[in-house]
Amino acid sequence: MDSKYNLDYVKINEDTVDIAFDIQKSVWPKNPDYKDLYDKAINSSDDNCFFLVYDKEKLVGITGVDVFREYPDTIWLDWFAILPQYRERGYGKKVLLDTINYCKSLRRYKSFRVETTYYEKRPALFLYDKVMHYKEDYTIEDTKDNKTQTLIYTYVLNGKLEPWNNKYLGLKEYYNSL
Repeated sequence: MDSKYNLDYVKINEDTVDIAFDIQKSVWPKNPDYKDLYDKAINSSDDNCFFLVYDKEKLVGITGVDVFREYPDTIWLDWFAILPQYRERGYGKKVLLDTINYCKSLRRYKSFRVETTYYEKRPALFLYDKVMHYKEDYTIEDTKDNKTQTLIYTYVLNGKLEPWNNKYLGLKEYYNSL
């Protein structure tokens, strides 16, 4: 790993949840989720948490993880972003790999996954294509009139690759609730 980074991962709490929310609103203005962030700030779970990422004193981004209790062998990337002024400097790859290593250290998940929307030349997709082991379309929630363009990326933490195979996630319900 590139030693030029000295990143600190600070778990959000009630005092810092607004900082995380400001980043979330700036990166995803159409669907920020304060309730989700606040829930992560007040719980002590190691698999449903959120971190502010600092390089020395500079806030460079956010990362977090979450689980779907229905799928106990998988942990998911949640609200991952590098602030625009720090992009294309290697922070994204470093933070993503550190997040994966954090999930490995939990020692209870087979797969680390990312659910994301596809659009042409989306910068995050280039990163996921480089780092993650497998990519597949998620179409189970598509309808004749609404195609979500959702992708699922998988990184194997323990064992062998098991594709997601379009298992239901309830994404429409979630995004409609925001």
